[in-house]
Amino acid sequence: MKRVVLFTVSLFFVYTAFFSCLNENEDKDKVKMVEMTIYPETGYAKPVLSSVWSDCLVYMESDDKQEQTLTSTITEGFDFEYERGYEYTFKAEKVWMSNPPMDVSSIKYIFVGPLEKKKVIVENNEENIELLVVAETVKYVPNYPIEYEGERPVVYDALFCGDTKTNIGMNGAICYVLKEIEGFEFESGYEYILNVKKITQANPYSLRFVLIDIKDKQKADMPEWLKH
Repeated sequence: MKRVVLFTVSLFFVYTAFFSCLNENEDKDKVKMVEMTIYPETGYAKPVLSSVWSDCLVYMESDDKQEQTLTSTITEGFDFEYERGYEYTFKAEKVWMSNPPMDVSSIKYIFVGPLEKKKVIVENNEENIELLVVAETVKYVPNYPIEYEGERPVVYDALFCGDTKTNIGMNGAICYVLKEIEGFEFESGYEYILNVKKITQANPYSLRFVLIDIKDKQKADMPEWLKH
């Protein structure tokens, strides 16, 4: 009987130690060194629980190798001044947080360096594209640089546009949030298909969209996926 009791007690301590180790491992952040590339042109995104769109950095890192927007992601040490037209590469720690804050990605990036900055958009470029313009404007705050009115960032009513070569609202779609398309007068409640000239200037970097013609105009509502 004494042996049974001792055996049971021993098992208890073994299980306790085993599960304690598991809990300790669960509470630790997983860390991996990666190579990060920040692209020369920004994308557009809105943070979780926000209705305001903004410019955001577009990046790829060696562990994932997918082009992504750096939105609702915690970064540490990303103190360099970003300029469109330049590509940035550096090493970073990719951290899978065991207890991430709410409403942000569970992955954060910590800058390690060294930072390499290279001018990659070196020539002016023009291309004709076809854009779908949704039926209502969205709120938009420009970044890089932020525009201020007094101490507050300027908020614009902007056009939400999708390149018709991609499926707007789906992953991988090419979208733009634009203060204006030169020569285009938007009427709320109508969805448009526009032929547009996209003009990229290299030095200093700028991006413009100029109306060529209106291909289609139809009464429509704001897409449901864009309301949230």
